[in-house]
Amino acid sequence: MRQERVLRGSTVIFVLMAGFTAGLAEARGGASEYPEIIEQTDVAPVWSAHRIGSPVLLTHAPFQYVGYYDADRYLTVAQRQLDSESWRFYRFPIQMGWPTGGHAKLTLAVDRDGFLHVSSYRRGLLQGPPSPPAILYYRSEKPHDIGSFERLQMVSPDEDPGYPTFITGPDNTLYFEYRQGSSGRGDQIYNVYDPDTQTWRRLLDVPLLDGRGLMNAYGGPRFGPDGLWHAVWVWRNTPCNSTNHTLSYARSPDLRHWQSIEDQPVALPITSETTQVIVDPVGPGQGLSNMTSLQLGWDSQQRTVHTYHKYDEHGNSQIYNARFQDGRWLRVQATDWDFRWDTSGTGALPYVVRTGAIRPLDGGQLEQVVWSEQHGSRRIVLEEATLTPIRTTPPDPAPAWQRSLSVPESDFRVPANDRLLRKGGRMRVQWINDQGQSPDDRSRYLLRWENAGGNNDRPVPEPWPEPTMLRVLRLVTEGA
Repeated sequence: MRQERVLRGSTVIFVLMAGFTAGLAEARGGASEYPEIIEQTDVAPVWSAHRIGSPVLLTHAPFQYVGYYDADRYLTVAQRQLDSESWRFYRFPIQMGWPTGGHAKLTLAVDRDGFLHVSSYRRGLLQGPPSPPAILYYRSEKPHDIGSFERLQMVSPDEDPGYPTFITGPDNTLYFEYRQGSSGRGDQIYNVYDPDTQTWRRLLDVPLLDGRGLMNAYGGPRFGPDGLWHAVWVWRNTPCNSTNHTLSYARSPDLRHWQSIEDQPVALPITSETTQVIVDPVGPGQGLSNMTSLQLGWDSQQRTVHTYHKYDEHGNSQIYNARFQDGRWLRVQATDWDFRWDTSGTGALPYVVRTGAIRPLDGGQLEQVVWSEQHGSRRIVLEEATLTPIRTTPPDPAPAWQRSLSVPESDFRVPANDRLLRKGGRMRVQWINDQGQSPDDRSRYLLRWENAGGNNDRPVPEPWPEPTMLRVLRLVTEGA
């Protein structure tokens, strides 16, 4: 049975083009059972002229929170009770500018006692609070109440987080992950929250991933089905995307003590010279990317399978899968594409290749869904024992509601613009998964977000589309 689920953890965004549905359905083999929409709730009109930082949906029963940039590009949080269509709003004194673009990451979390934590990226602001502290971090003054927030520092007034991310552990421990530094020169830092004292401290005495002033890492940990934390990352030498290199992996029981795939202790900080964590020593300029072509999945034996993009021996773009077995990394090409994605460039780049993570099927097989701008979506079935592709077919058709709601409501036509890396056309519909926990196993929530696409971190000339409605959908699968 194919049963649809929504991933929890880091925000995952899928632009539904040509039936690309990886991440909305979990492959189980056999017949398909899709959920139906039983509720649509408007949140608020939002800025739509460019893909400013992605909204966040966080369900924490009996409440639901949405973080987003409003019609005037101000950071805003909305809250409702799950049985109500009425929202409360809080607007922060943070207004994003053109250079922020798709990098304007915002992150939400609810701690053990019900306080809401909010953080966003200080980059290219039109308006913002004074510094120090450099960090844009707020905590609600009352549990389960967004009526007022206090601005705080975490560990140091000098912390200036890039790509801030709250991570909630399986025991409800709250962590904060961020990059200290810049693209091509930065370290990966982790803080941990103490709800008894309502204070933060460093989780580690040293960075987890240390660029040594020469590079930075893109990627980080996620909690796996085996009860371990799994970190996957690439290193980047400069702000240019094509300088990504060296796919790497480590795992940990507690985010403090790390080990290699062979269960050998890994000394911290981890650097590009820590050879025991290397999955594939892909060099700069060989197509490795930190964008939506980097995924981690598990096979039926709960072995990690790494999915990534790089160039083949002919210089064409391909998706590869890697798994450690028999004392070595097995790396197998999954696609046979005839084009080359030029991964060079800086700023918010357009998506040309995307892939879903490996998922197990019955009968000793695996499945993944890949998408490319040239060929659209494809479902690839692999032999589990060898990762060898068996067949490639179109993916299962999306449910009727998904096809219908993937059509933009706005009639605005986005002008083509080479400087903004825009090809022009209709507005884009993006679906954003819930980072929280649904109150029951049958229902799931999604955010529908309509925008004009990326802007390469540059100003978008007028005319601009009108603000579009940010909307929450509740899906229910019968018999789940």
